[in-house]
Amino acid sequence: MQINLKAHNASNLQFSAQIILTADLIAEIHNISEPDSDGDSVFLDSYENHRAWAWVYKADEETFQSDIIFNYETKKGGRLSKKLPLIFQLIDILSHTNQQLTFECRASFQFGKKLHMKSIVHLPQKYLEMPDMPFDRIQGMHFVKLDGSNTKYDVFLEAPTQGVIIENIIFNYSSKIDDKLAINIFTEALKVSDSFVIRE
Repeated sequence: MQINLKAHNASNLQFSAQIILTADLIAEIHNISEPDSDGDSVFLDSYENHRAWAWVYKADEETFQSDIIFNYETKKGGRLSKKLPLIFQLIDILSHTNQQLTFECRASFQFGKKLHMKSIVHLPQKYLEMPDMPFDRIQGMHFVKLDGSNTKYDVFLEAPTQGVIIENIIFNYSSKIDDKLAINIFTEALKVSDSFVIRE
């Protein structure tokens, strides 16, 4: 579940879902990651210029429903002790559920001037035609792609300075949990990103 965000100018990838656990699965999770005072368990990872964590919230005592969150970011995390609970251990446990989950996903990208990237809509935009406008320029836009009556994805583009593009993508992804989950979600984020930001 290790992904290389930095190689694709991404700074963060986060995805979350609701999952139905069993008493045995909860026991396995708690055996590796002792729950905190709220009953939640955390799992970690750290690799070259990246760090990651996964959070498993306390399951409902009646329905056994729990929330899980995975977060990857381009920050150095240092070497982890082998005694710490690791993300691959959580994946190994949850992959046995065989549940098809819907993950809410968020990906953030930043393209600097040296990359010579441009967005499909020119940003920033200046409006000079009308006097006394309550703004000087438009430096960001929100794009929505529909799938019938549902939203397939949202893309937020911002150009804080000339030549710099910040892109944030929100989308859903349906999948079972396995060791390729993060890679597959990030691949989907890259497909959307490449539709909005291209090299000049």
